[in-house]
Amino acid sequence: MAERSVSAAAARLELSQPAMSHALGRLRRLFDDPLLLKGHGAMTPTARALELESRIRALIANAEQILSRPAAFDPATAQKRFIVMAAENLECLIAPPLMVRLHREAPGIELNFRSPDRGRALGWLESGEIDFRIGQWPKAAQTLRSKPLFRDRLVCIARKEHTEIRGKISVEQFLNTPHVRIDTPRVGVSMHRIDEAVSALGRSLKVSLRVHSTFAISHVVEHTDLIACVTECLAHKLANDYPLQILPVPLPIPRIQISLYWHERTQKQPEHRWFRQLLTESLKEMRGS
Repeated sequence: MAERSVSAAAARLELSQPAMSHALGRLRRLFDDPLLLKGHGAMTPTARALELESRIRALIANAEQILSRPAAFDPATAQKRFIVMAAENLECLIAPPLMVRLHREAPGIELNFRSPDRGRALGWLESGEIDFRIGQWPKAAQTLRSKPLFRDRLVCIARKEHTEIRGKISVEQFLNTPHVRIDTPRVGVSMHRIDEAVSALGRSLKVSLRVHSTFAISHVVEHTDLIACVTECLAHKLANDYPLQILPVPLPIPRIQISLYWHERTQKQPEHRWFRQLLTESLKEMRGS
């Protein structure tokens, strides 16, 4: 249609003239119309050809767009929201350094944290309901990618003026002192490991209070003789704001591997690759300071 000539079209597509003539013949049979008729100096399109032209050009443009490389991701101008599933203790650690970087480098990016739900996490990653999960994930699905972020360990926190605990805590003190915990639908991996270690002694913890937030735990521990188990990174952060002791848990508890998880379908998306790198760098800066 552009050349109005079989030979000119053949030259443009680097085909022989007979091959182009055969192609035109196939099109005529497909549409049951001559499409192009011999005219003076150039071929003349039929009404059917003119009707089809704009629609086929649109189809070709759409196909080229689909097959083209994705547009380059520019964080400085991007408008996007990332949804991250993470426990509250990780949210407290990760959000501040990450938002400093986002505000400086990508002011149009929004960040939403969502509470952990191990039962739904995989389905939400598959559907795009969430973009990432941060935490521990024993036996993660093969459709997921992961990247280790940092290792941590559980410690015990108590107020500095505790009536019985001063600088160290024995197994009996740990078992007999009332604990405060965050109340979640399911016990997290870390707390489950503590319960397993206590159960191996044939004992059980005295959990006297369950609350909804790390903020509440900090205030309860500051003003009472209750103790709590939190990650060491979080404990040091809390100790900057509250008069707390940080004590080793007097039980054999494995160290914690915190990793970033995402679905295979987003592995090559430029914006996801950028966010993964930004998160990694932000945590390195945080732990370095």
